[in-house]
Amino acid sequence: MQQILIDYKKDEDFLHQFKEVNDELNKKNYKNILFHVFSAFPDETVLKALSGEIMKEFPSAYLAGSISAGEICNARLMEPSILVSALLFESTDIYIKNYEDIKTNELEIGKVICNEINNNSEIKALELIMPGTEFNTRIIFEEISKCREDITVFGGYAGGHSMEIGEHYIFNENGLTDNAIFAIYYAGKDFHIDVDKSVGWQTLGRPFTITKADESRMIAINNKPAVEIYEKYLNISRDDNFAENTFEFPLIAKVPEDELLRHTITVEPDGTLDLAGYVTEDMDIYLCFGNPSLIVRKVNERIDEVRKFQPEAILLYSCSVRKAFWENFVDMEMIPFNEIAVTSGFHTWGEVKRNPKTKNVLEYNITLLSIAMREGEPQGEPIPPLKIDDSVLKGQASLIKRLTTLVSATTEELQNAYDDLAELNDKLKYLSEYDSLTNMFNRRKIGVVIEKALEYSISTNDELSLIMLDVDWFKTVNDEYGHAEGDLVLKELADILKDCICSVPGCHVGRWGGEEFFAVLPQFSKEMAYDFAEKLRKTVEEHKFSGMKKHLTISLGVVTVSGENDQYKVFTRVDNCLYKAKERGRNITIQE
Repeated sequence: MQQILIDYKKDEDFLHQFKEVNDELNKKNYKNILFHVFSAFPDETVLKALSGEIMKEFPSAYLAGSISAGEICNARLMEPSILVSALLFESTDIYIKNYEDIKTNELEIGKVICNEINNNSEIKALELIMPGTEFNTRIIFEEISKCREDITVFGGYAGGHSMEIGEHYIFNENGLTDNAIFAIYYAGKDFHIDVDKSVGWQTLGRPFTITKADESRMIAINNKPAVEIYEKYLNISRDDNFAENTFEFPLIAKVPEDELLRHTITVEPDGTLDLAGYVTEDMDIYLCFGNPSLIVRKVNERIDEVRKFQPEAILLYSCSVRKAFWENFVDMEMIPFNEIAVTSGFHTWGEVKRNPKTKNVLEYNITLLSIAMREGEPQGEPIPPLKIDDSVLKGQASLIKRLTTLVSATTEELQNAYDDLAELNDKLKYLSEYDSLTNMFNRRKIGVVIEKALEYSISTNDELSLIMLDVDWFKTVNDEYGHAEGDLVLKELADILKDCICSVPGCHVGRWGGEEFFAVLPQFSKEMAYDFAEKLRKTVEEHKFSGMKKHLTISLGVVTVSGENDQYKVFTRVDNCLYKAKERGRNITIQE
């Protein structure tokens, strides 16, 4: 296979511009041709005419067009133009399905695409060319994720050069549309593809939690308006330049085995952020920044992978925010790819890729998606190692590079400090609620549980049963075996109580103090509570405690209440029952 690129000029002869394609077809017998058309101009008349001319001249070819935020020819950003990429395949089967009327039909479209793949064992890859931000692609991707695990999925979102104008169109000879998807299927035993993304954006500060979201609308973070993440921490105000100012500090959402970068498109009056890409509630999200050194390192790693793959053609789908970040240096990270194979592509409003570990198809932002293709086994000598020439990062750019290194190091130190503090707070919280010897609720915590259980019992008029129990003759255990052995007995007893009580939904047990324990049994009637207490007593009586020559027993007091709101009186009542059990010879259950 090979790739031929045409910088299309509407005022020049069509056949002359496509002469190289025709010449190549006359020299060799190619099975299929796939045309990608990337246009900076949403001129339907011009693009419809161009697509029609292509299909007229190459009637067996396939064509997918996209409005572009930047056209990439030979791995360099062109002046706003119309770029045509012709991919010529010798043995690979190519076909395109145009799925229309996507809005409100996302689930059905996703299932159709998944079935298309699963019903053709020859399919190796799926490419998706889509309008940007026009419908819920997440639903589509979730269905496609269910297809065969060996299928590579990639693609890009259409969107124009201007971030303020919604030029989110794809097109072919039938014209422009923002309510369709081009699905390009690559099939054949000799077709090989390698797809991956390069990022290089780095987290900044501590994580925040998304507490309210609606697809691409991030409404609240840590229960506060989402916009505060920019207003409070970066002093970015809600003016006309809000989206442009936040491009430099997008967001990273953490998901299993991956991370999703998201940048802001607009801010709503209530502080909701409209993002490029979906988010969900309970996601951890970070502010982040582009670290030139890290970006270069990540892309260099990917260049080396592509070099070893020895492709015959390369596509680059790179986020428009990435282009804005690099400004005059945008070609720097792309040029080495063209030294491997002819490289074309476009700057997108979002990138699509299947995660090789989770098999989920996801929407990304601010990534450089590199798609390497070949037919058959690698031909020719291996390509020598290549690296980005980042010598242009001097002067002001070099200063930025050093500053990002400083920010990176400082952020890491702050994050480590935050993690240490969070770990300490978790330990303090645990110590405030759990008994250090038995690892069960302590008196303070079980008291809170009882208080809430009483409140719930009042509001629902449900019965609530409480059990207070005490180890019989525990002082003799300490006297005969020592306090260390006594502690082991209490730990073993605590395990028995937790196994018996906490296995019942809604029930809790805690150490009241010394050898006394308290159990809370919501919605237990008087009869149920007594039977349960007796079961506990017999379980302990029959248990052989480690290191003990004789069996131990417990005494229990049981009270059942309904509508009682005086916690002190309830404690007194159950304590009195336990006292009577002790008076009457121990190893018995007394119920009020």
